[in-house]
Amino acid sequence: MRVDEARKNVSEGEQIQPQSHKNRVSAQPSIAIVGADGFVGGGLAEALQATRVVYGAARNGDVHVSQAGSSLRNADIIINAGGFRVRPGCSYVDYQRSHEGATSAIVPYIRKGALLIHISSASVLGKSKHQGLGNETPPNPQSFPSPSYASAKLEADQFVTRAAAERGFRVIFLRPAVVYAQNGAGMVDTLIKLAKRGITLRVYPRNARHHLCHMDLLVEVVRRVMEQDLPHLSCLVVADPYTVTNRELETMIHQHLQQSRLTLPMPVGWMSALLQHTFHSKNPKLDLRTWGEIFGVLNLDTAYDPSGTFRLLGIDPSRYSPEKTLQPLIKEAFQR
Repeated sequence: MRVDEARKNVSEGEQIQPQSHKNRVSAQPSIAIVGADGFVGGGLAEALQATRVVYGAARNGDVHVSQAGSSLRNADIIINAGGFRVRPGCSYVDYQRSHEGATSAIVPYIRKGALLIHISSASVLGKSKHQGLGNETPPNPQSFPSPSYASAKLEADQFVTRAAAERGFRVIFLRPAVVYAQNGAGMVDTLIKLAKRGITLRVYPRNARHHLCHMDLLVEVVRRVMEQDLPHLSCLVVADPYTVTNRELETMIHQHLQQSRLTLPMPVGWMSALLQHTFHSKNPKLDLRTWGEIFGVLNLDTAYDPSGTFRLLGIDPSRYSPEKTLQPLIKEAFQR
């Protein structure tokens, strides 16, 4: 359903102020996840056994977003996980429509006192210069390799902030790094799939760091946010407590190769610099500039600082070491 059509089907809410989370949420709150047919939303919905609100075809008990008014009105907690990631063929207008535009269509259903957990992105913080980007870091979306995507994400955050003040629901923003899980998605999944087909990529610069977020960690953060009475408009960076370099990631993958493979060098910095001077296209195969932005992400060498989130929520970071997250995932992927 188009966003403008969705807006026609929602009722205007009264001007109200937030009330206490403790007074609102029952021992077993009802949970609805918007965007449950996406990678992140689907992972959260499966773990939390929540009502699945989807944008695509509704199957097996799913609720299409055009028919989700009752589910959203009755939910104590709504998790908004919809919206495009950086992908070829998308422009700023596409990102804006899929984030702020789509969110504006569900906001009128959120009742006074409900909690909205809004899945933002660590990309809104931009590039780190010296220390890691944490919960108190001001946004800098223009320094992210895909500024149109990061800016659209931040504008959606700002829209939700205004809407919460008008309608009286509470908001917690989660800013995850690149989420990964056993069922794929993201750079790690791409590298593994290529390696299983006989091609390994040697990504340069070799020591550029990547900060990822295991799906299990994101699920635990969401669970603890639901249990605690965090301040309204809290922003939490969600990332593994370690970074991994291109060199380290290649080594982890090579440990599971059964035979010698074709190794292709990929100088992502050079490729990004070259392609950023090309053009956008609605045809993903011809959208060279967005591919340049994707290579720019691989060249970003940005670290986040999730320590504030771990402390605030009482999560032991040792539970999410490489030996318990990334390494087992890679090993299992090569056994399938």
